[in-house]
Amino acid sequence: MLRVAMYESSAIAHLAAAHLREHGIMAGVIDGSVSVVTGALPSVFRNGAYELYIASKGDEELALELIEQFERDPPEIDPEWEDHVAPDLSMLDKKLIPNCPGCNWAIMAARPLGPCQRCGTKYDLLEMIFERHGPEALAPCYETEAPMAHLSDAEVCAIAIDCPTCSYPLDGLGLRGHCPECGSSFDRRELFNGLIGH
Repeated sequence: MLRVAMYESSAIAHLAAAHLREHGIMAGVIDGSVSVVTGALPSVFRNGAYELYIASKGDEELALELIEQFERDPPEIDPEWEDHVAPDLSMLDKKLIPNCPGCNWAIMAARPLGPCQRCGTKYDLLEMIFERHGPEALAPCYETEAPMAHLSDAEVCAIAIDCPTCSYPLDGLGLRGHCPECGSSFDRRELFNGLIGH
């Protein structure tokens, strides 16, 4: 992977990555300030150091041109974007749901914001889970479909990517196999999904 840009806004970084992918360059974003669990977490939209990576050094020149084009005319982000990012709490591990901080009564995932029906204590279920178990606990509650799932094997094989170990171009080497330079095994779908998942 090759870093081609950095952004203060994760939302802009992800839009830039999508712009590159629309032009045939496999790209993804890595949060350089924290340990990344999944791109689907709400932290995807925090401000910080967000690094834009491409999968193949051979795409660097075109990627830089596309980034320049993107930055000249960046998309406007809906100021209400946060209202559209909502977790599906039915996917949450029930063991992670804390009890009411006031009366220890069981909180239902269907009522993520208090007050408690029993004692009236106000609570924020997402905040409580985040504080007790970290952002990883909420990962299953967000969209997790593999980003390359809709592409055929031939379409996946046509996208340029370098060996993650030695950066050797894996062009024409099939969906999975071993790098001819260093011998590391690779699976294109896993590499792409990992890159986009950040």
